[in-house]
Amino acid sequence: MKALAGALVLGMAAVASAAQAGTTLVGGGATLPALGYGGDVTNRQITPISGSFLGAYSAVSGNPQVSYCQTGSGAGKNILAGAAGNNVQNSCAGLAVGTPTPTGFGAPAAGRSDLVRPNFAGADAPLSLTEFNTYVSNVSSLPVQQPVIAGSVAIAFNNPDIGSLDLTEEQVCGVFSGAITNWSDLAPGATGKITVVYRSDGSGTTFAFSNHLSQVCAAQGANHFVTDQAFTTVDSLFGLPSGSVGQSGNPAVATFVANNPGTIAYVESANAGALLSQYATINGLDPFANFGGSPVTISSSDVVYNQAINGADANGRPVLASMSGTSPTSTCIALVKPDAYATQPAGTYPIVAISYFLANSANNGSDLTAVRNLMWAPYNTAITANAGTPGAPVQTVGPFTGLSFLNNTTANQTKLNACMN
Repeated sequence: MKALAGALVLGMAAVASAAQAGTTLVGGGATLPALGYGGDVTNRQITPISGSFLGAYSAVSGNPQVSYCQTGSGAGKNILAGAAGNNVQNSCAGLAVGTPTPTGFGAPAAGRSDLVRPNFAGADAPLSLTEFNTYVSNVSSLPVQQPVIAGSVAIAFNNPDIGSLDLTEEQVCGVFSGAITNWSDLAPGATGKITVVYRSDGSGTTFAFSNHLSQVCAAQGANHFVTDQAFTTVDSLFGLPSGSVGQSGNPAVATFVANNPGTIAYVESANAGALLSQYATINGLDPFANFGGSPVTISSSDVVYNQAINGADANGRPVLASMSGTSPTSTCIALVKPDAYATQPAGTYPIVAISYFLANSANNGSDLTAVRNLMWAPYNTAITANAGTPGAPVQTVGPFTGLSFLNNTTANQTKLNACMN
C-alpha cells in the first residue's frame, strides 16, 4: 500500500487511546483492500502483520490490536447493522473455495465475547439506502462512513496459450456481458470457451467494476450493465454468461482462476498480483504500473454527505438519494460520487474502487477513542508513513500493490471525532 506522503491532512492531532489494555477492535467486510489492511490474507480472519495498515495503526502507542474478517462488503455492512441472521459473534468461516460467506466477524476468536456490535466495517460500495434504513432500524442510531483508500480492479485470467493479454474496453464489455465466449476472440492462437468467474457475495469490487462497465459499455439494444454490488443484478439484462462460476471473496475468485485454465474474472489487483501470474492490461494500461496517484486525490466537489445509493437509472448508472433523519450539515456519512471514479484520466488504469470504513455513532463504550483513532488513521501520517514506503509491497507480494491512500480534501479529524460517542 502506498504511503500518504505529502498529502494535505487537516485537523491533525496527537494519537492517544483510552481503550482498555489488551482489548482488540473487531471488524471486517471488504476483501478488496484486505491485503493492504492486514498484510496476510491466508486466513479469512486476519491478524494484521507489521508493515500493514492495521498493523501500523496498532503500533502507535495506545492503539489496540485489530481483527479483520474478510466477508465482502455487503456482508460486512449487514453484520455492522445486525441484519437478520448476522452478528459480530458469529464465526468468521474459512477462506477455501466454495466456503459460504460468513455472517459474523468471529469476535470470540479475537477475545471479544463482550461485543454486541462490531467496532467497524470495511466496504468498497458505500451504503445503499436499504442498508442505511436497516442499520437505523436495528441499531436505533446512525452509522458513520469515511472514504479510506482507492484500489484498482484487475482482469485476471488463466490461459496457457497466452503469454500476455491486452484487452480493449469493448472486449471487457463483451466478455462480461456474455457476447464474447471464445478465447480466439481475445488473442491470436488462443482457443477454447471462456469461463467467467464472478463474485457471488455482495461485493464492493463488483460495485466498482459495474460502475465502470455501466459508464463505458455501449448498450446492446435494450440491454446494458447495471451498477450494483450483486453481479447477478449487474448482468440481469444480459443474463449471466453461459457456464459462469460464482465465488465468495476476492481471494477465492483469484484462487479459482489460478487453478482452472480457461477462466477470466474481475478481482482486486493486490489479490491478482499475489495469487496469479496472469492479468490483463486494458488499452495497454497496467493495474499496478499505471494505477494513478500516490495518494489518489478526492476533490471536495466529489464528496457528498447524508446520501446513499438508491438503485440505478434507466442507463444503469447509480442513483443517489438523501437519507432521512440525518442532519444536512453533518459530515458523518461521506460518499464519493461514483461518477467521479467511474473512468480515470488518460494514461491511467481505468477501473478503480473507493473503499470506506464504517463505524457506529453511538455506544462505542470504552473502545470510543480507539475507534475514533482508527477512523482517522488513513489520514494520520504517523500511521500511514509506517504502512509501507511509496510503491513498496506490504509483505512479500512482489512488485504488486494496487492500493493507495486518499488525499480527501474534505477530511477533518475534529468533525469526525464528534460523529462518535
